[in-house]
Amino acid sequence: MQRILILSLIFAISLFTACKKQPQHNANFKRTSNAVIVRMDGDADRLNPFLVVTNYGRVVVENIFMYLLAYEPNDLSLTTDLAVARPVVQDVASGPYAGGVSYTFEILPEAVWDNGQPVTGTDYLFSVKALLNPMVQAAAVRAYLTDLADVQVDPSNPKKFTVIMRQKSIFGEETAGGLFSILPEYLFDPKGLLKNIPLSALTDPELAEALAKEEPRLQDFAESFNSDPYSRDPALLKGCGPYELVSWETGQRIVLRKKANWWGDRLAKNRPTFQVFPDSLIFKPIPNPATALAALQNEEIDAMSNLAPEDFLRLQEDSAFNQLYQLGTVDGLAYYYIGVNARRPLLSDKRVRQALAHVVDADEIIREVFQGFGQRIAAPVPLSVDYYPKALKPIPFNLEKAKSLLAQAGWKDTDNNGIVDKTVDGKKTDLKLTYLLNASSETSRNIGLLIQDNARKAGIDLQLEAKEPTVLLDQLKKGDFELVSAGRTQSPLWNPMQNWHTQGDNRYGFGDAETDALIEDILVTMDDKARREKMIRLLNRIYDEQVEILLFAPKDRIAIHKRFETTLTPFTPGFTPSQFKLKE
Repeated sequence: MQRILILSLIFAISLFTACKKQPQHNANFKRTSNAVIVRMDGDADRLNPFLVVTNYGRVVVENIFMYLLAYEPNDLSLTTDLAVARPVVQDVASGPYAGGVSYTFEILPEAVWDNGQPVTGTDYLFSVKALLNPMVQAAAVRAYLTDLADVQVDPSNPKKFTVIMRQKSIFGEETAGGLFSILPEYLFDPKGLLKNIPLSALTDPELAEALAKEEPRLQDFAESFNSDPYSRDPALLKGCGPYELVSWETGQRIVLRKKANWWGDRLAKNRPTFQVFPDSLIFKPIPNPATALAALQNEEIDAMSNLAPEDFLRLQEDSAFNQLYQLGTVDGLAYYYIGVNARRPLLSDKRVRQALAHVVDADEIIREVFQGFGQRIAAPVPLSVDYYPKALKPIPFNLEKAKSLLAQAGWKDTDNNGIVDKTVDGKKTDLKLTYLLNASSETSRNIGLLIQDNARKAGIDLQLEAKEPTVLLDQLKKGDFELVSAGRTQSPLWNPMQNWHTQGDNRYGFGDAETDALIEDILVTMDDKARREKMIRLLNRIYDEQVEILLFAPKDRIAIHKRFETTLTPFTPGFTPSQFKLKE
């Protein structure tokens, strides 16, 4: 999922290319080493690839561990990572899994672990068992494996194996090959606790839960796997990727070192994603934007994304800075929106939600808060995908339209206090709504103030309430909110099940039996044209309901030190540190 299922498909990429005649060493450069120092907004939570939650940890982990499949970081085409080729896909016509689909993979013969042992299908099988162990703290990933039925390793070729999914799905290949990295069984399960537990005992969540309560091997494994050493210890966090963990000083830095004679180097000529150049990668958490900017200007870091818009514009005019760094933008991997809780009585009428959409001046937000680094959208999917509903237009700022919609829904200012009201449960009620925003984000507050001012002009009393991120997230999970400032990542192939199905993580109350059936149908429609038509139908319904008032898709703002050449990518953090090439 970290590499495939939650990534954005946007092709407007800015290139950082080097002039071939430019020398590597510039008299003004403070450092000329082949070590890349990357600024992160925050520290990693952990470095166990199955347990990591934050993007800060994932950016580090993906240099240590590898997947079967991945997306090429420049053109975002699906490609191979550890697999020799994309899988052989076959319908299962008979047997206990009839009606399902099988995906047969083979791991590269050159692929080995750090101890010299080959990476095999047995390691893949172990990784699946680890994820399906209900006591392992990997519920977010485990939720995507509900259709996995079996893994069968070829007895004559341990590098070849077949993954069987219970039903056809457009996400079957990504789930089987790109949802999770492969872990070395010898290192993560040295006692062989999972070896003799059949996979069939874990593929049914209810049976797995019952087994875990009485099976000490599952308990002992989870206790070890969830422990701090398997999230921090360089001796235990070893994968088959090009880099190894050297040290992690909490709040200071995470240091990775390129492996000597990494097996993938021999394949790099024909596999561009295996081309890794820096001798070391250093990730420095610097949460404060001003501190990070000072470090950038002092050449203490080589790569920085998420530059404040005003800082980015100012740096573009700084000739001294431009001698040292290349600035660029890349279309964002996410979109910003206002979440509207349709389950709340005052927001249950879609005309009220549509009216709220018309009081939001997204163009003003892009212009005033983001200095123009954003693009309006009308659907919660990337603009570049073929199923984007081009007939839909972003909701325009229109206070008169908002007032008309409110009036149609029965909301009028009967007492001339400037706020529309309506009789609700026999009591005159003003349209007063609470808008939650991130207390740690000045940007979130500025957006809220702009919306609050316009809402008042339409007769809506919008109360801003700042919450710390952890508190805000907790209220979202409980449904304890009316309006909330939010954002969401995007993916190459949109999966509406998680956020738009009534049985998913549906926080805003969208949907009914009709939309649920449409979503379920989309997931099993293999024909591209037919699936595209169904996706557009669903997106039109989402547009009509307005439980997410879409603001815009942001453009990320990035600075890269000029001693390196590289290419920006839509993948977080907007560049691939391992592919920074020192200029000749």
